[in-house]
Amino acid sequence: MKTLIDIPQTGKALNLKGIGNLVYEDIKVKNLTKGTVLLKIMACGICSSDIERVFKNGTYHFPTVIGHEFSGQIVAVYDDENEYLLGKKASVFPLIPCNECAACKVENYALCNNYNYFGSRCDGGFSEYLVVPVWNLVLFDNLKYEEAALLEPAAVGLHATRKAHFNKGDNVLIIGTGTIGFLIGIFALRMGANVYMAGRRNESLNYAKAYGFIPIMSNENLLNELTNIDITSTFEVVGTNKSINQAFSIPTKEVILVGNPKEDVLLDKKNYWKILRKELNVIGSWNSSFGSNKNDWKDVINLAMNRDIDFQKLITKVYSMDQYEEAFEYVKNKDFKLKTILLPGGSRK
Repeated sequence: MKTLIDIPQTGKALNLKGIGNLVYEDIKVKNLTKGTVLLKIMACGICSSDIERVFKNGTYHFPTVIGHEFSGQIVAVYDDENEYLLGKKASVFPLIPCNECAACKVENYALCNNYNYFGSRCDGGFSEYLVVPVWNLVLFDNLKYEEAALLEPAAVGLHATRKAHFNKGDNVLIIGTGTIGFLIGIFALRMGANVYMAGRRNESLNYAKAYGFIPIMSNENLLNELTNIDITSTFEVVGTNKSINQAFSIPTKEVILVGNPKEDVLLDKKNYWKILRKELNVIGSWNSSFGSNKNDWKDVINLAMNRDIDFQKLITKVYSMDQYEEAFEYVKNKDFKLKTILLPGGSRK
């Protein structure tokens, strides 16, 4: 094993011990094994799914260190052949595939039948140190750690955008003004679409307008506002019953479902009839591609390091990890925000 530092026995982490019971405490730093590195985590984004895990649904077992949008510095390696990784900056593809199922055999790792996952099925990124397989590393430079924490939602957004079937000059609608909704809009604009964004707050719609999106208030009049607009692709990026039914109610050729469901989904009968009678395409999108041929991460890292996407503009607030209570309350409130970042390592370099 090669190291840059004296590896401590413990490190600070946000440990979820039960629903609503998030504890900031010391946990044991795990031992390296073959094919792994030790990542000193410098930044981790709070995802809306983290809010659901902490306050509503829990993780797959307790305790679990949450967080799956993270970046840091490699400070130790187990294998001599990976010594070149020491000191490198890295983000992490958070899904750990089984590499045995049919999906894994064709490198469609997001559809793995028996995967593990940082921050929900195993300990994740709200921690000072984390052991990570070399295979999951995404190396970068020319980015701040907090910017690199956005690579995961960016890959998810790019993956969803690529699922759609719009062409240059077509109209695209995004329902939802969260980070992934904005990222989908950014990618759709880059692909030449006209992007409409539906949201519920003037602040979010003004921000959408600044990005070049066409803002629309997401209310009962949404259908009327879109009646004379030929929408090719509609992205639903909220996950509520209301927004999902809204996506199916407007004139569109396809609906791409991206938002994690907040509840059991009840589809209005008239919207179900629309799927049948209009032969509407319904497309699900989850996670991102990480194979040797299709790799959303490779593309977003290039866009980020070339400054073709301003990730800093998508970061609303940054907290140190010991301010986690304030940070989670901020994310939970109803005010408009994009990405909120915690800094386990306390460094923004």
